[in-house]
Amino acid sequence: MNAITGFVRRSDVSLFYLFNRRLHCTLLDLLMKHITHLGSTTFSTAMALFLYFNSNPRIKNIGIQMIVTLIATTAIVQAIKRIVNRPRPYITLSDIIPINPPNCKYSFPSGHTCAAFSLAFVLSNGFPAVGVAFIGLAVLVALSRVYLGVHYPTDTVIGTLIAFGTFKAILLIGLI
Repeated sequence: MNAITGFVRRSDVSLFYLFNRRLHCTLLDLLMKHITHLGSTTFSTAMALFLYFNSNPRIKNIGIQMIVTLIATTAIVQAIKRIVNRPRPYITLSDIIPINPPNCKYSFPSGHTCAAFSLAFVLSNGFPAVGVAFIGLAVLVALSRVYLGVHYPTDTVIGTLIAFGTFKAILLIGLI
């Protein structure tokens, strides 16, 4: 088991360095600083409320789905962050390029990624014709978190899986 854990850790750090060190350029610095906000609490809450207060009942229902999914995934992410207590890469690794590091010291799992994918799954379900665009934006948010030096790749993968599992579970039990 230790061999597998060691392999995952080494791969995680190697991928992290690829995104954080090798791909850095001024244009990506600017883009990633803005893209990452699509997974922020402010943006996801505003999006959910904007849809909820829409006069179209179908759009309002998508807003409700988004609120339920975001509340559930946020609770799960925050609980796991405190149980695992994994420090962020910019805290534990040297020679990285942190850009706008957050105040929260917990890295695992990525809340921004989870929120972005929660929005993407709900919106893709509500607007399947443009679902690929929503998923693509969520992928960019996940990549931005690693690029900015605030998450390891596994943090974003698990954030994605939490969003997916929670969305599917909520659909299955009929909460939305």
